Amino acid sequence: MKNKQVDYLFNEEYNLNVRNKKVYKYNKKLLKIFIKNNNKNKILKNEETKLLLKLCIRKLENKKNYIRRLYDEFELIEYFGFTKVFLQVYEILELAGNIPHIIRGSSGSCLLCYLLAITDIDPIKENICLSRFMHKNRQSIPDIDIDFPHNLRDEIYLKVFNRWEDKVARISNHIMYKEKSAIRQAIREEGYNKMIRRDFKLEDIFDNQEQIDRVIKKSKKLINNFRCYSLHCGGIIIFPNKVPENLILKNFDIKNGIEGKQIWMNKDQVEDADMIKIDLLSNRGISQLLDISKKKICDYEKNDIDVYKLLSSGLNLGLTQAESRGMRKILVTLKPTSIEELAIALALIRPAASRNYQKSAFLRDYSIYNNKQNRYKYIIFDDDATLFIKKLLNCNESLADNIRRAFSKNKTKDKIIFKRILYKKFRKREVVNKIYEQLEQLSYYSFCKSHAYSYANMVYCLAYHKLYNPKKFWFSTLNNCNSSYRKWVHFREAKKAGIKLSLGRKPWYLVNNELRSEKSIYPLFNNSIKQYFEYGYWISDSFLPNMYYNEYWTKLTKRHKIAKNEKYTIKNKDNTEILYAKFRGIIATGRVFKKEHKKGFLTFVTISNEDGVYHDLVIYGAKKISKMVCLSGYGKVKDDGYSRYIDVLKFKSEIL
Repeated sequence: MKNKQVDYLFNEEYNLNVRNKKVYKYNKKLLKIFIKNNNKNKILKNEETKLLLKLCIRKLENKKNYIRRLYDEFELIEYFGFTKVFLQVYEILELAGNIPHIIRGSSGSCLLCYLLAITDIDPIKENICLSRFMHKNRQSIPDIDIDFPHNLRDEIYLKVFNRWEDKVARISNHIMYKEKSAIRQAIREEGYNKMIRRDFKLEDIFDNQEQIDRVIKKSKKLINNFRCYSLHCGGIIIFPNKVPENLILKNFDIKNGIEGKQIWMNKDQVEDADMIKIDLLSNRGISQLLDISKKKICDYEKNDIDVYKLLSSGLNLGLTQAESRGMRKILVTLKPTSIEELAIALALIRPAASRNYQKSAFLRDYSIYNNKQNRYKYIIFDDDATLFIKKLLNCNESLADNIRRAFSKNKTKDKIIFKRILYKKFRKREVVNKIYEQLEQLSYYSFCKSHAYSYANMVYCLAYHKLYNPKKFWFSTLNNCNSSYRKWVHFREAKKAGIKLSLGRKPWYLVNNELRSEKSIYPLFNNSIKQYFEYGYWISDSFLPNMYYNEYWTKLTKRHKIAKNEKYTIKNKDNTEILYAKFRGIIATGRVFKKEHKKGFLTFVTISNEDGVYHDLVIYGAKKISKMVCLSGYGKVKDDGYSRYIDVLKFKSEIL
């Protein structure tokens, strides 16, 4: 079955020469021997296959599993007409030249991508199944998503739009009305044209109850309907001829006033139309790494014990993709000693792997058994779901991946069919519901295995430089990272590493590979608190004044409320001592979390009372942390075996 977009493959002139003749002859010879010995189809007569083989720069391992895998991939590529996507990505990377990249998504599952140096992940070595990327029942064209340095991606766009002039366009997102946006639109349709505050109430806008009822009724009709277009984060389509006029939505600015075309189709419509979509995405971690060293990620030895010790100790601040407090807990618990375990840690933090308490159960089992084989009870990677379904139904990977895809894309009809199959096999509603619930988590964001491995390699390299080149690491971190932590956190960590800070928009710069402080473009304040409110950080050697953290033991001999919002009380009969803590600290980060299977919210906050020391707080209810600066109060110190935190009993927000 040929793809619509490959018909013009040889009508265009490609400047695609053999990259390495020795590699080409060696790989071709291995495939020929395999075809002859196994009576396989002569796929090497196909001109498209030969062209892809000529572009390989890595030698194929002289092992049966490698040769068979490459043959199977070529068969799929020939049958579905997937050649074009590999050629387009190859040429984009040629245009990129020395600009580094990593692959996100499932293309790391493909051995051909590894041989073409599109990815540096060897799927055979890492035991990554091909079905996540392509299989015999896949009708849609597989995506290849590329991450470039965030500050150089526009240069890639310029090169791509110049190379395929008038033939390339970016796709759109279709923004739908949600509850809040629907109410705002209904308010405007009711004739109210003034500014609507974030925390508005309908009673403050309309005096008439009939108007309020009409607004509520209109908003309910608007929910999940089309609202507007936005520019997709990176998806492009390269057309065989000019971009069709009926698809063009508008032009967008690429860089410095140079414009490119945007089409109205979104990613689902593109997929349904059998178009090749390539995502040119950006990653601040690559920018961060590039500013420290020009060394390629694949050239680092990934076995430095001290680097893994740094990760296992929870010193993850500044590591793009791996610096959250939740990630710290996982790293401390898992204590990774390999890229595989680091990839598991990165996958565990994603919403799909965290659902239904799976993350907690996995971490508990891992710490008890300390056996990585135990992880196969859980769906951590997307690939795990495919293998789980394959084993469950005793079917091939192709069918299993289609079922996985049905859950991840929330295709109701396919899910119902799968549920009926489960009922026929197990005949127990409890068993079926448990399996179904476990797979339902796939509708949330998750990592496939090759994606996690790509990011794990990048995180390792960043951790390596944090350990051995701390000044350069923090210099690059301040220049490139967009952290979930507040601005002052990275600046204080940089100061600890020996960087001299000054106040201003650009506090320092690099000259002849040496860090030098820049004169302030604003007058300096002697007061650290004034500096904090003016710039978001302060430059004095000492921490902000009047911060503290004190722990103390208390015997409970009378009734005591566990938390302010809980109705019940407990009575301690044996006078057990309980550890409490009083605190006053500046907020480093925080987020609101909705309880699973329960009503209500929790607010997780991290505070600091001195440089490099952070304390995690758990506050009941949803709190607007973004409007707070400093918290003081007290609570019970708890340790769940993986991390230490304070169960807050009383707190108040303070101004420094």
